[in-house]
Amino acid sequence: MKRILEDEGIELLKDAGRYFLQYDAGAHMVKKKRISITADEAELCQLDVDEMYNIILQYQNDGIYGEDIVD
Repeated sequence: MKRILEDEGIELLKDAGRYFLQYDAGAHMVKKKRISITADEAELCQLDVDEMYNIILQYQNDGIYGEDIVD
């Protein structure tokens, strides 16, 4: 995966034409999650890095927390 940008521990990633937001969802330990997002959402993130956080919150409000990432 290619990292496009990172801000405040949130990464915007691209892989084979798909976009993802990767973030730490752990409160007391590191627990990385990755959410698949649309190209339009990825473009918003590149225009305003604060949108990365807002998009994660939108997905979480819909009950989508992303897949667990194991290093």
